[in-house]
Parts: sequence; structure tokens; C-alpha cells
Amino acid sequence: MIKINYLNLNEEYSFKENSQIHIYPLSFKQKATTKNSSFNGPEEILKASREIEYFDEEFKIEPYLNGIYTHEIINLKNKDEGFILSEKIINKLKPLVEKNKLNIFLGSDHWTTHGIVSVFEKQYKDFGVISFDAHLDLREEWGKGTWWHACVLREISKKHKCLILGSRSSDFYENEYLKSNNSVSVISSREINRKKSLTHFKYFLKKLPKNIYITIDSDVFDPSIIRNTDTPEPNGLSWIQVNAFLKEIFKTKNVIGVDLVEFSPKGPEWNYHSEAYTLAKLIYKIISYKFNVK
Repeated sequence: MIKINYLNLNEEYSFKENSQIHIYPLSFKQKATTKNSSFNGPEEILKASREIEYFDEEFKIEPYLNGIYTHEIINLKNKDEGFILSEKIINKLKPLVEKNKLNIFLGSDHWTTHGIVSVFEKQYKDFGVISFDAHLDLREEWGKGTWWHACVLREISKKHKCLILGSRSSDFYENEYLKSNNSVSVISSREINRKKSLTHFKYFLKKLPKNIYITIDSDVFDPSIIRNTDTPEPNGLSWIQVNAFLKEIFKTKNVIGVDLVEFSPKGPEWNYHSEAYTLAKLIYKIISYKFNVK
């Protein structure tokens, strides 16, 4: 497999030792609620990134000058159960992830976040997790057990304070869990769209630790923006809303890592290319916020 560099950068700006940003593509085919093509997501996002302009018009800078190293795609077997998957991710990423870099992960099924977070647990004593997601992912079990994308935030919340943004779909037992657990806060899509959402968000953000890990499920966006995700929900967030929240996080917290999961490109390239480009651009905005927001 030919390695694909994010932005198609030449070696001068993608040399591993000199790069402040490291991107890790994780390709894993896992059973999801519907037909799952998210194992193709990381590669398609990398391909689409070749078309991004290097100049950030908001900050009037070129973020790539900080150096962006793209690791080779880590392929994981599609027969692995979730708990085995987490261990494999830990074993593969632990020697690679550096504490003093901005580490960005292009994941597949949302359960991959569990293994990634476990790697950071070996580097940081305490950090919070902010999840951009249409779903709570707080189920005690789903399908055959607890090792699924619908359970990932439940498992993570056992060790970390969590804030979920943009949710608009849940079940009865997830909401019962929220009533009895003070480690998880939620700002639903409905609340975001009817309130002064940034002010509301800042209140919850202050309750989280200084160090923050961010996980972004592609379905947090409204389906008018991202259709190619396995579990789309109406009344999602806009590009402007997601970026406003991200900017505030980088302004007030120390972001230790970010992942982008559940992009599930299907059919011919014209069916998903604009969405792959949008998510690739989101990664570039995240890099801009890391080095330019104060």
C-alpha cells in the first residue's frame, strides 16, 4: 500500500522528527448498526486533503509550517472483538504517540477511541473527554456485549469526566445512567440550537480538567453536511457551530489528542468526495486552533 501524506506535503514539511503534528490513520472493519464502510474513511480523508489550500484565511497563516507527519495506515483485522481491538491499538500506538505533539487519529468505528484514550492514560494522570456525537454512546451493552461503538463513552466515563455535544438520539437506559452519574454532562443539539450555545458550553467546559481529549463522530454534523456516516440523525450541528466549540476548547484547555471517526464513504467517489474534503479541512482547522488560538 502506498503511503498517503496528509496535504500531500513534501518531505521538508512532513519529516517525522521535525513535525509538531502527527496523524495516525486507523482502519478497522467493525460491525455497526448499519452497513459499515468506515474502515475506508481514513484513506479517503487523506486523499481529499490533497486539495486543501495551505493558507488559513481566518488566521492569515500556513499551519502546515509546523510540520505534519502522517503515519502509515494501521490496519486491524475485522474479526477482532472490541476488547482485543483496544489492546491491539494500545500496543501499536503506545510506542508512537508523543506527549509533546498534537496527535490526531483518523479512526473507523467509534470503539477505536477506547484504545486511543487508553494510550493517553499511560501518559497523563488526569484528563477530560469531549465527545462531538449525535448519540450518547452510553449503553451498558449493545448487541453481544459492552465492546461496541454504542458503549464507548460509558466505558470511558468510568475513568474520566466527559462532555457530550450535539446529541439527539438516545435510549431510556442511557438517560437513566445520566441521572445516576455525575461524570457525564450533555448539551444536546436541541439545546445548542435554542440557547446562546457558546455561553452555555463555557459553563460546562470550566468543570473539566485542564487536559482534554476530543473525539469527533462524523454524525455530529447535520446530514445535509455529512451523509456518509452509518448512523445519521436529523437536526445536527453546522460547520460554524462545531468550529466555534473547537476554538473555545483550544482557547481554554490543553488538547492532548483528537480523533475523527465514523466517516463511512459508500459508492462512487462523487457520492462522498465533498464530505471527505470537509472532514479533511476540519483537521486543518484543528491544527490552526492548536497553534493560533489564545
